[in-house]
Amino acid sequence: MTSIPHHIPRLGLTGGIGSGKSTTLAYLHECGAAVVSSDDIVHGLYDRPAIIAAIQGRYGHKVTTGAHVNRQALAGVVFHDHDELQWLEQLLHPHVRVAVEEWAMTQQKVRPRPAVIAVEVPLLFETGMETAFDFIMLITAPAEVRRRRLMAKLTDSEFELRLAQQMPEDEKIARSDFVFHNTGERKALREFVGQTVAQILAGGGAAAEGGAGESTP
Repeated sequence: MTSIPHHIPRLGLTGGIGSGKSTTLAYLHECGAAVVSSDDIVHGLYDRPAIIAAIQGRYGHKVTTGAHVNRQALAGVVFHDHDELQWLEQLLHPHVRVAVEEWAMTQQKVRPRPAVIAVEVPLLFETGMETAFDFIMLITAPAEVRRRRLMAKLTDSEFELRLAQQMPEDEKIARSDFVFHNTGERKALREFVGQTVAQILAGGGAAAEGGAGESTP
């Protein structure tokens, strides 16, 4: 996390695939936070000529459709090869970090000011982006729960590949300020988010955990 607190607190939201980050981001917005997903930023990066050229130079036209990156085709390549995934992350994440900072600076000028500036970053720890934030919120869930949530999107083997490419949950828990164990109870998640925002605004930075129907400050 950053060593110098920002004027408006910045919260990094992270969690494994299928943990419930998107729902959490929506609840943060309900609580007055300005929110953005790094995935949305990445989607925009895929339209940049320099990024398209770099990807075409690496993989040829098998991952592009016309003048655009075919994200599904690209995922089919990189999520089956750790070295290729690492190459793509090294290409994209410096741009993501700059874009997040630019967006956050813009939010500081918005009136009325947002209570918190929150950014969803799935690979926050893996890419070293935790230093951009004052607080880290982790949404976690058992692997089997996440697997069930993603049955319509990923095969078991694809899920296992994605899981293997992310930091172990125990390590992420140890490095986070606020942790929610998400087994599917949306009311508990919403309450946890509200309590977390209130604690941040009150100047509290102590670790908090919640989940499965409870939220502990």
